[in-house]
Amino acid sequence: MENRLRRVLLSVVIIAVSSLMVSVARSQASLSAVPVDTAAPLASAQTQSDFDLMRKALEEAHSGLYRYASKPEMDRVFDTQRAKLSRAMSSAEFLTVLAETIAQIKCGHSGVRQDEELQKELVAARKFPLQVRLEGPRMIVLFNDTANDQTIRPGMEILEINGRKSDDIVKAILPRLSRDGDIETGRRMSLQQSFPQLFWLSGDRSSEFTIKAQEGNGKVVSAKLPGVTDDERKNNSNGVNADLKANLAKLKWSQGNLSLRFLKDPDIAQIRIDGFGGNDYPKWMEDTFRTLKEKGTKSLIIDLRGNGGGADMYGAMLVSYLTDKPFRYFDHINVKTINPSFVEYSDWRRDREPRLRELMKPNPAGGFLVPIEIHPGVAEQPAGKYPFLGKVFVLIDGGTFSTAADFCAVTHHLKRATFIGEETGGGYYGNNSGMQTVLTLPNSKVRVRIPMYEYWNAVPGYDGTRRGTRPDRVIETKVGNLLKGIDEQLNVALKMAE
Repeated sequence: MENRLRRVLLSVVIIAVSSLMVSVARSQASLSAVPVDTAAPLASAQTQSDFDLMRKALEEAHSGLYRYASKPEMDRVFDTQRAKLSRAMSSAEFLTVLAETIAQIKCGHSGVRQDEELQKELVAARKFPLQVRLEGPRMIVLFNDTANDQTIRPGMEILEINGRKSDDIVKAILPRLSRDGDIETGRRMSLQQSFPQLFWLSGDRSSEFTIKAQEGNGKVVSAKLPGVTDDERKNNSNGVNADLKANLAKLKWSQGNLSLRFLKDPDIAQIRIDGFGGNDYPKWMEDTFRTLKEKGTKSLIIDLRGNGGGADMYGAMLVSYLTDKPFRYFDHINVKTINPSFVEYSDWRRDREPRLRELMKPNPAGGFLVPIEIHPGVAEQPAGKYPFLGKVFVLIDGGTFSTAADFCAVTHHLKRATFIGEETGGGYYGNNSGMQTVLTLPNSKVRVRIPMYEYWNAVPGYDGTRRGTRPDRVIETKVGNLLKGIDEQLNVALKMAE
């Protein structure tokens, strides 16, 4: 129930998250063109029936459905999107309609995933052969995954793909990606880390790609590159990426999920947490903060870039080691229903209902409030055994999501850290996740992820109800710096610590 680690799903709305320093894993149709699909089309009666079931399930069980959009607003969204289902369409087209609908809930944990047949086609397809990062309105090459092309190099700006301006492509895909509230960094992170898959799902099924790119000196080059499969991308050894890979390897100092090092022993330490999970987490935390206390460390840098979340209480535990006073983590958690009516189409387990009926507290506003007996995060939290009271710096970006974003919000509220980097992808006041169910639509077989807990962090008074934790020092990741082996966010934190 507590494990909210974001699943890596190559879909149109579920975000794949990774560490900053880890390499991110048709016809000439435009992005807005109708996607080609080899399966038989779905009749309008089938898509309408599936859409109505999805809407019913969301209205019944999604506790945060009206968190960022009012009921009248969502009703208009549902009606407008359903009106598109007046004709037969491919599963890819229908998936696009569902994705656009879900995205307007503005919940980063909600999403749709393609049916198994479309997923198989996606995996086997020859897709866009470059990996990219977004820098403002610019699309920058991160890796060239072709076998041997040397024309398009890391650091170049992509101007056009198959005759389409890169900015137009980005603007077409972004509205189909889920995010918390009005936070842009999260869905931009999603797009750049899964761009080849998203581009394919959006309609461009080319096997070759005509790419126009610009070098740093302004020179424009063009190349026609073959698409690559997932296996070819994974095993790529194109020498054009050699310098970047070498410098990324130098920057990636951490090993495993949890890592500690001293940048200036014993005064300045750095912790890297890839995700809030693992059975060794509690012991590692205690051992680490005992070490900091014994050494008399003065400044601590916590790197949460690309941390997609995990166990709620692991986030609360990290906060506890940064204070010597009790604190609140979650203010409350809402739930709409504990016995959904659409069970036959979902993975909901009926065996959990007796305990839920016994312990859940009725909410005067409707639904239920999650009690301490079910989730200890709503109780007051004690300070950690070895609290660190020195200076704290937290590195964040659009991949800092879910539990990682909750930690940032509470730590920011307690005024226990300086934040460096980019706005977190997760909402400051909480998110919708926790207990969830996956609905499989009977006709299209599209899977819809419905989070059922509406978390509210104990962080009153922040002027960002639709935003994430915003950094005190805004520093975007630049491919140009990575090519030089420079981690600018860490360098700024180190200077501030010194």
